[in-house]
Amino acid sequence: MAISSDGFGTLNKAISAYTDESYTRAKKLVSTAIMGTNASINANGEDFIGQVRFYKPLGAYTSTSNATESESIAGGIEGDALVTAVNVASQNENYGATTNISTDVQTYIKTVRTHGANEYLVQEVISKQDGLAKIARDFSETRAEDEDQSVRSIIAGVRGAELGIASDASLFDADTSNYQDFWAGNAVDADPSKGFGYVAVKSLISSKIGTGDNIDTLVDNTTAGLAPGLRVRHLIKAMGAWADYVPSFVYLVVGPETYLDIKVANIVDDERVTDGNIAFETILSGQVRLVVSRSYSTSLKVTNISIAGNTEATGIKTSYMMLPGSMYMADVSVPNPVAIDRNESVGSGSGRTTAWYRWGYVMHPRGYTFVGNDSVFASNGTFAAAASWNRKSDILNLGILPIFHR
Repeated sequence: MAISSDGFGTLNKAISAYTDESYTRAKKLVSTAIMGTNASINANGEDFIGQVRFYKPLGAYTSTSNATESESIAGGIEGDALVTAVNVASQNENYGATTNISTDVQTYIKTVRTHGANEYLVQEVISKQDGLAKIARDFSETRAEDEDQSVRSIIAGVRGAELGIASDASLFDADTSNYQDFWAGNAVDADPSKGFGYVAVKSLISSKIGTGDNIDTLVDNTTAGLAPGLRVRHLIKAMGAWADYVPSFVYLVVGPETYLDIKVANIVDDERVTDGNIAFETILSGQVRLVVSRSYSTSLKVTNISIAGNTEATGIKTSYMMLPGSMYMADVSVPNPVAIDRNESVGSGSGRTTAWYRWGYVMHPRGYTFVGNDSVFASNGTFAAAASWNRKSDILNLGILPIFHR
């Protein structure tokens, strides 16, 4: 029987179906030390969600010699400016004040993902390619990319949650207040009422909020003769968000445009640091490890309700400074993770094999609780929603710091 032109089209698709295109080997955050574990997470428990209980910071932990005064909310003693030592010689039998110990819980959400692919017998006959082997290679790449997309979605959700605490107007407002009034990174005071973030302001001394014109680039690559420390002053200032708990090293996740600014500024260290499957370029003698991702190249768009005409201020980018263990991850056990289905009648009897791959996990940002829909498995859209996350921990225990810059 002659093969029609339509048949040739089908034949051509069959031959090219298993042509391997190189995977886009983007640097995946999920393969770095940003991902940590928490023994309290039970990824295989009943229900879509679970909870992790944690201890809050202690109150006063030294007793005074005066046991008659009332205990303050913070755990100290009302009226006592200083903690005094016990005078053993006095043989005072009064009990000392006790330390406050309180706990809270963070809620996490599970997710289950699937990936399916078909192998047709006629394709293998013509192309001489093992279709199932190709599908198996795709499965591993699909899972790695899916997990990394979940990480990026959660980071975006955390950024939105912190913008909600500080308010959108904290980036673009009439000159009525300072960035320090809204952002803990600018104030360096660990104030939990402020958003956990940092705004790269051009003037580090006078940081009145304007219409976005005074927001600076992340690094300075244009000013001639500038000392290296001043070129990266915003990175150094951003680390002050953790106040006196400055980390030994951080990850800096940036888009390609910001990465090129960093390269042009000539501030990258000569040696690289290997972590996971990535050799990182570093800044500040290894203290800042660079991660470049196209996912972070898009600009932040914030509607400023404080400016007449409801002006939309655009062009503000977001990079992220992240600590090791900023996210917890645990695998969910999925029954029958790999399934094969054979339909012999497809293709005029030539047959088709369908393979399904199933996996699940818990992925949770440290210091936040999930408050989204807890009656279904979480999608990336749910992870990325600001309304899905509420901050629970003290600022110094958070690991994801959004940095807003040009």
